[in-house]
Amino acid sequence: MVLKLSSVTVALLLVGATVLLIASRPPAWILLLLGSFALAALYIVARTRSRYDPLDPRFGSCIPPISKPKTSTGNVPKQHSDV
Repeated sequence: MVLKLSSVTVALLLVGATVLLIASRPPAWILLLLGSFALAALYIVARTRSRYDPLDPRFGSCIPPISKPKTSTGNVPKQHSDV
């Protein structure tokens, strides 16, 4: 209940701030700058609250896991110099 109330309060504050910004008619670059900050903050909050890990194979990651090559003392390739 408290979480829902706080999220409603935050949403109302954001709507009020948006209405005030639009009503005050600031230059367009200020609106773009504030919009960029808002989207960055939204992204950060969403990523910190998410349990999604892009490198976790359970989520169908397209990045293959890093496998360490097995090297033994007998299979070490010799380096040839072209001198």
